[in-house]
Amino acid sequence: MEHSEVLPLFPLEAVLFPQSQMPLHIFEERYKRLIAECLPGGLPFGVNRKEDEQIEPVGCTAVVRDVLKRYPDGRMDIVVEGRRRYSLLGMVDTPTPYRSGRIRWYDDVSEEADDGLIRRAVELHNRFAALVFRGSVKPVELSDVRRTRSFHLVQKSGMVLAQRQTLLSMTAENERLEFLVRHLEEIVPVAESRSKAEELARNDGYLQE
Repeated sequence: MEHSEVLPLFPLEAVLFPQSQMPLHIFEERYKRLIAECLPGGLPFGVNRKEDEQIEPVGCTAVVRDVLKRYPDGRMDIVVEGRRRYSLLGMVDTPTPYRSGRIRWYDDVSEEADDGLIRRAVELHNRFAALVFRGSVKPVELSDVRRTRSFHLVQKSGMVLAQRQTLLSMTAENERLEFLVRHLEEIVPVAESRSKAEELARNDGYLQE
């Protein structure tokens, strides 16, 4: 049997990717405690997408990158950074108010990324970002994707949460690049419509589900 570990969990209606950053407002008592326990030692916790109390099995560990604001009642505004994907095997009973799960690390297969796919994905991403965000989003460089993989392209590519979860769950870089290219080839013409571009911009780059 493969080695497994126990990880504190913070289910969210969001998908966190490795090397990406996400702002969070911490207000529930159980998550105030989770962050208070993880913050001093930079300990990781798990972020899984939650929908109607169902938790997706593939998630990503997070560490607190910055504390933006502390409130008198213990609430916090923080920024977390995604680190490593895992598969949630099941919940674990613990005395803490937040949930914990038994996880197994979830890594990519070994393969060489197709340079043509990287170039096409970056080209389409930058065209989409220019149409929707009109200069407020910095263009992605080829070297960024080669270094941090296709996860670097997801944040501003117009994907709904279900698509983001699908991409997070893929274990081959070329499969993710192909998925991104197909999606961007469909959504770039949509973004070329002024009204749709404005809707996308309001929703931080993706159409509502």
